Amino acid sequence: MSYNCENAFDTLHDEGKEDYDFLPDGNYHWTRRRMFQKLRNIGKVIMAVSTQQPVDVVCLNEVENDSVITWLTRNTALAQIGYRYVMTNSADPRGIDVAILYSPYTFRLLEATPIRARTSDPTRDVLHVCGIVADGDTIDIFAVHLPSKLNGKIAENNRRIIAETINHCIDSITNARPKAQICVLGDFNDRPKSNVVKKSFSNLTNLMEDTVQGSYKYHGAWDCIDQILVNGQLRKKVGKYGVYFNPLLTEEDTKFGGIKPFRTYIGRRYNGGFSDHLPVFFTIL
Repeated sequence: MSYNCENAFDTLHDEGKEDYDFLPDGNYHWTRRRMFQKLRNIGKVIMAVSTQQPVDVVCLNEVENDSVITWLTRNTALAQIGYRYVMTNSADPRGIDVAILYSPYTFRLLEATPIRARTSDPTRDVLHVCGIVADGDTIDIFAVHLPSKLNGKIAENNRRIIAETINHCIDSITNARPKAQICVLGDFNDRPKSNVVKKSFSNLTNLMEDTVQGSYKYHGAWDCIDQILVNGQLRKKVGKYGVYFNPLLTEEDTKFGGIKPFRTYIGRRYNGGFSDHLPVFFTIL
């Protein structure tokens, strides 16, 4: 599964990072109590996505550092699962990173590599992990959090650069292992049918391209910017997939009507929710 956690920060300043808003005296008055509640909520979501058995691999976006992930895996409902994790230490100005949790009982990690594309502005690294799943097959996963649309064409070009970098890595993998099973997932900050996603990843199948339920709501409109892309070898084994919808993760949208994700903050007002995104997931048969 993949889940953008919406600013999962700790309460301490990381030197050189613009995390001042998420300090106790910052604009969001981010306290340990709020942080702990946030991480407990994230743990509940991961537990709820799969009721039969724990999710094998979890991609998380917008997590600040090891302290946050350590607390999440050891002091929430996830502690009973025994998740291990790897994460990036990227050049993102705010200090948010990409992490992957995995169950060592169903996913044997072989390799974990951060990938830094040559973008014009610093942003999140891509996290590539390779491991063996329960049926003995090897899978390569690229966890992404592409640049947002705030900088317009510059950000779009940076998303394209990162996509090209991932494609180069995929080419290297498939040249070495022609039957490699490959997945790219995370927050793409773009529509499934956008030029960047559609054209840059034309060699992959986007499982979320025709989904009805969006993962993110902006100005009253739902869209699925959280996506899962797979190559042909993995597509053969994909079972159920989609946006994970649970009423606990939504609230009434009093401005635009309907519902919206139950987020942690609305502007600077503490809302006490989960995230401004919904998770996406897929199963392997």
